[in-house]
Amino acid sequence: MRLVLSFFSLFILSAFSANAQQGYGNQLIFGRFNSPYPSGTILNFNGDTLKIEPVNKQMEFEGSCAIMCDSVGRLLFYSNGCYIANAAHQVMANGDSIGKDLLEASFCKTGGNPLIQGIIALPKPGSSHLYYLFYTDIGDPYFMQPFFPLAPVTLYFSVIDMAMENGLGRVVEKNVVLLQDTFSRGMIQAARHANGKDWWVIQPKSHSNCYWTFLLTENGVDTAFIQCVGQIWGDNDPQGQAVFSPNNLKYARGNFYFGLSIFDFDDHTATLSNPIKIDFGQDTFNFNGAAFSSNSRFIYAPCHNKLWQFDISASDISSSRILVGELNTPPDILATTRFCQARLAPDGKIYIAGRAPNRHLHVINSPNCYGADCDLQQYALELAARNGNTMPNMPHYKQWSEDDTCETVSSSHTGEKEPDFIGFSPNPATDEVLVSLHHPMEGRWQLVAPSGQVVRAGLWAAAQTTQRIDVSRLGAGVYFFRFVAESGRVVTTRKVVVAR
Repeated sequence: MRLVLSFFSLFILSAFSANAQQGYGNQLIFGRFNSPYPSGTILNFNGDTLKIEPVNKQMEFEGSCAIMCDSVGRLLFYSNGCYIANAAHQVMANGDSIGKDLLEASFCKTGGNPLIQGIIALPKPGSSHLYYLFYTDIGDPYFMQPFFPLAPVTLYFSVIDMAMENGLGRVVEKNVVLLQDTFSRGMIQAARHANGKDWWVIQPKSHSNCYWTFLLTENGVDTAFIQCVGQIWGDNDPQGQAVFSPNNLKYARGNFYFGLSIFDFDDHTATLSNPIKIDFGQDTFNFNGAAFSSNSRFIYAPCHNKLWQFDISASDISSSRILVGELNTPPDILATTRFCQARLAPDGKIYIAGRAPNRHLHVINSPNCYGADCDLQQYALELAARNGNTMPNMPHYKQWSEDDTCETVSSSHTGEKEPDFIGFSPNPATDEVLVSLHHPMEGRWQLVAPSGQVVRAGLWAAAQTTQRIDVSRLGAGVYFFRFVAESGRVVTTRKVVVAR
């Protein structure tokens, strides 16, 4: 009986610890090419609706970006790998000069660490005010290589105490050497330990198939070891992205040259196993990101002008590939935003950033849905200021259910009621579709092609119950009707087939 009670107490403690951490990732920060106000953008996911907030900051994001909130989602600090800024957007006390070697001598003078995922911040387990920042330098270990001679040679950490400086924080341990080796050019990532409290951190080694792994506990950094598994990565490892699935059972890493590798991950021991390598053929050179759906079933691979989806539950994951969107830039948008870095956000949607300079993010509204039902909306979110090749790097703090389905995810995280549609007729259609709504609801509607292009659109008045949509000039195929609430959120998506 005592053993059962102890296990039950441990389970409750782990669940409470995990749930208490969900606000740590509630804000994302963007912004490069500083100019008069605003010089950046914060996406604030606190509350029921997303807030797009302009911010006047001095920090440039060249590639690396880490941001930390407290457990209820209040901004604490952020960093580009060169220095740390506090919530007042000033250099934190003792937060200068964390970029070392050639990073300090060159890159920090013109922007920030150019490595994608070269830095990550984590809350210290068991503490309400201490935070760890892990980051690399940039050295010159491969000076004989003709293309990429520079690479990290030291992994550091700093400790930040947010109880100091009247809540603005102070760096109390700085540039502590954790490991010295030759590391991949970015891709540091973290996942929650199975105990719901500690953190596993993984930093790939360069020119190898090895991964340095260590554990962050309430006692600090512990259990550092190296494991070697999967394909060997050579010199072409800049760019790309590493990511864990929300259920912590998968780890994925990929870039334009080596494709996408998906591993099983044991969150008790941090063991990587059973690697699957996915090649993209002619799209390999342009592959540059990865993000899992909240139910951990699908992984999305942004490939420059294309967005691919893979089904993790398939017996052959590589063969499950399906194209869910091709880039379609409206003529009034001057800065093309490609499909590059991706991030599953607290609202259950995936946001995709492009290359610099641009002011838009693409949005996958229902990532738990198969194929084009995922509802990719291109250029859906306009930032307050220009962004570079940057997506903030952080682990999954929010606890997601693997039972979320395509039907539930589109509305369960929006905070808004889903319209009660009673019919789409005829469906398939040749000339027009009559859409019927059971209860009046104000908003707007869109008919979207599989490429993500909006081909028909209009307003839906508060007293309106039906809408006729002309499809006579559309090509045969599957289209998607979506209803957009007054807040701008897509709250439902339905399939419409046009036959010829």
